Amino acid sequence: MRILTNVLHSSSIIRRAVVGCSLVLIVFMVITALGSFAVGYDAAKSRQDRLLKEVVGMLSRDIVQERYRDRLVELTRGGFYGPGSMLGESVEASNAEVLTMDDSVFEDSFELDDDSPKAMVQAGETVLVRMLHKRGRAMSVTFSRSYWDGPHTVELFGEQYRIFLRTLSGGTHVAAGQLLTERNRAILFSALTSAAPILILAPVMLLVLLFVLWKALKPLKSLAGELDERRAEDLNPIDIRGVPQEIQRLVEATNGLLERVGDMRRREARFVADAAHELRSPMTALSLQVDRLSEMPLADDVKARVEDIKNAIARTSNLISQLLALKRAQAQNEEHRSEDGAECLKVISTVIADLYWVAEQKQIVLNVEGLEAPDASELKAAVSEADLSAVVRNLVHNAVNYTQQNGSVTVRVESDDDKVRISVADTGPGIAPAERERVFDPFYRILGNDAPGTGLGLAICRAIVDKAAGSIKLDWAEPSKQKGLLVVVELARSRTV
Repeated sequence: MRILTNVLHSSSIIRRAVVGCSLVLIVFMVITALGSFAVGYDAAKSRQDRLLKEVVGMLSRDIVQERYRDRLVELTRGGFYGPGSMLGESVEASNAEVLTMDDSVFEDSFELDDDSPKAMVQAGETVLVRMLHKRGRAMSVTFSRSYWDGPHTVELFGEQYRIFLRTLSGGTHVAAGQLLTERNRAILFSALTSAAPILILAPVMLLVLLFVLWKALKPLKSLAGELDERRAEDLNPIDIRGVPQEIQRLVEATNGLLERVGDMRRREARFVADAAHELRSPMTALSLQVDRLSEMPLADDVKARVEDIKNAIARTSNLISQLLALKRAQAQNEEHRSEDGAECLKVISTVIADLYWVAEQKQIVLNVEGLEAPDASELKAAVSEADLSAVVRNLVHNAVNYTQQNGSVTVRVESDDDKVRISVADTGPGIAPAERERVFDPFYRILGNDAPGTGLGLAICRAIVDKAAGSIKLDWAEPSKQKGLLVVVELARSRTV
């Protein structure tokens, strides 16, 4: 089925090769088949005429042998010879029944030449014609016109016949015939038999070609499947072992491109990290200066402006921290990953404790479900503790920010044999389906939303989850009312103890 799909695809190499070869094969097959059919048809016609001639020859010998049965000496002189005797020698009378004669001698001795005026059947003359298709039955035929010795197509009793005429030296006419429809059927069958191998070989060759092309292009399909399954941050070179020579150059060029992209990403990450690090020091110094300034006796309007500056500095510092977190999450190396996995109970408890005072200021209730099970302390996700902490912290912090006063945020942990599911649900406005993919873009914020933030939280979460080969999905917390946001993160479960 996959081969057929590839063939039907308009840009498929297999389709192009098969179509091109099919056209060539069809032209070759038609020309060759027609040529074979024509040659076979002519050869079959000649064979049928020779068959009639041989039958006439047999009948002529029978007639001559019967006529000259008592004239053995004359026959011997004419060229008859028997078993165990040499050509031209006399034979015993007891061997007269098996006398034979060479064709050339028989024709010279007992048949008229083709150019003889008597070697023809005159119009109105009656001749006994032996029929091949009636097992040798004879038909008495009176011809309406004259025919020379040899093959002819005539109409007898309303049907077309092919006959062969021969006149003996005594004037006796010998004839054999075959129904033309029977003859044509035999000729057609013989001609088709000549062309059949070509007609059969062409589709077989196409099938073999299709299979060979599919087999030859299978490494390309495997390569495409390998690249398709790769994560975006996986820029490791493609293994060139076992790759056909014809596509090695393509693989090498792809590896070169991956290496250049990796270098560019590393330079970008270093630039952002260095820029953020360099910004931290002046922002910290500026924050200290503003704190000192706010402690001085100032007019009320000046204090308000100082407070605005302090808030702006805090947002800028938070943005710098988020940028650093995003670049760490997007980094190709996995230096922060722990082989032991992250303890869900420890990470979630720490995050809830850190954000409790933020939720308390808005009178938001923080609920945690699923960690009261006896084996909750053993539940681990196959990511580093820093990565899991960043995911949970960003999700819970976003939920608290976008939930109104007196709302609630619920963190739930579930697991099965292979997966760990962490869901965060809030009672905020939620995110419409049309926006759910866009919110994972860095710095994207939904219009009309006044909640504080940098637009990097969900981008950081997705980068970490993708790096861990997990998934993150958004939905309504209350689907019936289309309210609240539910974020579900699935990660592989770690089995280390």
